[in-house]
Amino acid sequence: MLNSAGKSKMQLSGNFARLGCIVLVGCLLAGCRVGIIADSADDTRAWQGAWRMVSTTYDGEPQTADMEWIVDGDHYTIRLNGQSHEDPYTFTLDPRRKQIDVFHHETPPGTYGGSLKGIYEIKADSLTVCYDLTGQRYPESFDAKEGSRQVLYQFRRE
Repeated sequence: MLNSAGKSKMQLSGNFARLGCIVLVGCLLAGCRVGIIADSADDTRAWQGAWRMVSTTYDGEPQTADMEWIVDGDHYTIRLNGQSHEDPYTFTLDPRRKQIDVFHHETPPGTYGGSLKGIYEIKADSLTVCYDLTGQRYPESFDAKEGSRQVLYQFRRE
């Protein structure tokens, strides 16, 4: 049987089925995106506050300093030897890959273009971050072996 547009009931029901599948896939994709945004917000929220450095290694060598990161929103500032540096380091977290991207216009000598790529792990009051100081790749593990051009930080929440 044909309707006024010349289409059978089967053709119309097939079109509605396809439309239903498209709507379902769209809803599923939107739901996945909401989960990613929620995860990112959760990790960013967990980073908030003051973190005191307990150890650091750069390029295979242990480093010492009295350093804190003060995280507020999507950036952190550094307090080094009691002196606050007001110039913020803006960061973006990828909670699925546990990666961090940092932008800072003043970077240490030998770093690449004001950006850093890193990985992180946060558990309760412990934060571990490993950066590739060339800004060209994400570290594959939490280490800073000699020649790696990586730095490994370990912090405790204050």
